[in-house]
Formats: sequence, structure tokens, C-alpha cells
Amino acid sequence: MIRLAVLGPAGTFSDVAARQYLKRHQLNYSLSYYNTIEQVAVAVAQTDQLALLPLENTLDGYVQNTLAILAKGQLRINGAVMVPVRFSLAANVPELSKIKRLYVQFKTKGQCTKIIQQLSQAELLTTESNMLSFAKLEDSTAGDAAIIPQFHLPELNPKKYLLVSDVTDQSDNFTRFIVVGKKIEMTTIGVTNHFRYTCYVTPKCDYAGLLYDILGHFAKAKLNLISLISRPTKKKMGQYSFYIEVSGVGEQLPKLHQVLQQLGKYYTVLDLGVYPATDLTESN
Repeated sequence: MIRLAVLGPAGTFSDVAARQYLKRHQLNYSLSYYNTIEQVAVAVAQTDQLALLPLENTLDGYVQNTLAILAKGQLRINGAVMVPVRFSLAANVPELSKIKRLYVQFKTKGQCTKIIQQLSQAELLTTESNMLSFAKLEDSTAGDAAIIPQFHLPELNPKKYLLVSDVTDQSDNFTRFIVVGKKIEMTTIGVTNHFRYTCYVTPKCDYAGLLYDILGHFAKAKLNLISLISRPTKKKMGQYSFYIEVSGVGEQLPKLHQVLQQLGKYYTVLDLGVYPATDLTESN
């Protein structure tokens, strides 16, 4: 049976996203849980299995760990799923001012800044997953608190914990996850169907107007760039690669291929795959 590697343990937003992706596509994969995003990537890069990685959040932007993993060129994007993300706070204290330590996942911090600013007296302790924050809370002593997924709130005893039901900075908060593997699964995209395409473009040398030239290829083909992020190549100071996402409809795919061929003459292009944009509609 095909395995899908996921940031665990069970009960994380990654776990929820994975189950919704499998349900939407009617796939019978088993889930394997790992403690960090990096461990998820290593596990799938060494096998022919698939992995689900968080890529982008409404409030906190792109996940730098995942962008770094994609830049290595070992994995390709096969699909995506987007899920709503809401957080609550639970504390082993009688009132918020008594919180001494606050456990929060590294990416959750940027989505709950308002409540964190209110707890300036608390020491902020970063965890690798929201479920690890939850586990720290369950093993807590007086003064401990954690920001946890809102859907886990009913699991806590309100007589033991001080509970704040929603501490997310805003209501329309989503995280986009991508499904990756060593190979690109070929997906048929009709001429009227919307798609997402992702790549890294790395210049072979630096010159004035470099970025203008790269973007001009897409503009002339009337392809919509929805994301452009510069990332260091880690080979030389001041040398960068450009992470690019493109949206379009199926009839534009031939133009996209022509653009990539043209870019390949002057730059190093790392093709990360194309997938249906329908994957990015909200999952229920």
C-alpha cells in the first residue's frame, strides 16, 4: 500500500489535511507520522512514497522549511489541499496574567500574534508541531499554557484549564499543503480547467535587468505569476534563486512549456510540477 508521510502525531493540521486530500481524491493510502517537516521530506526522498508538506498560510506566509526542501530538487509537487486553520489557548492557571510559559508551534506564532503580545510576561517556547504543544500542556505544571488547534479544545477539562476558544488573528485563515514525491504523477488538465505550476529559476550570472527579463517571458505569454520569492542558493553570497508560481487554464499549457524552454537557454530551471487548481478550493 502507498504511504503518505505527514507531520505528526495524529491530530495535527497536517493530519487533517492529509485525510481530506485522500477523501477528496478517493485514495486508499496509509499515513506515516514524523516529528518534523525535514524528517517527512527525508523519508519520502528515500522511497517511492508520497509526503504532505505545509507550504503557505494566509497570515504567516510561506513555510521557509518547505521552500528549502523543494529547492533541493529531489521532490516534485503532485497535488495540493487547503484547510481552514483556527487556534485556541489553554492554560494551567486561574487567569491569563498568571501564565509563565507558553508553548506554540513555530508557524503558529505568526497566526496568533495578538494573544501572544497580550502575554508579554510569558516565556515563549517553540515546538515542532501543534500536537507537541498540546502534549506539553497535558504534562503541564502551574503556569504552563499552549496554543492548540481549536478542534482539540473539547478534549480538555474546563475545570482544570483556563480556556480561550479562539485566539487566531483573523477568521479567514487557511493553510495550503502540497503533496510531493520523487516523481511527478501525470495529471490530465482540460483546456478550460485552471492549473497551478511551480518552479525555481536560478540565474547563471548576475546583471542589471535580470529579474525583469525572467518575468518578461511569462508576461509576454500572458501567464499570471501569483508568487515570486527570492531565496539564497547557499553557494555564494548575493546569489539567489527565484521561486515562482504560475496560474492559468489548460489551453495555456503549451505557452507555459515554450516559456520554460526559452528560460532554460539562459537560466537553470527546476521544474516542480503542475496540478489542478481545484485542489485549492476549501476542503470540508
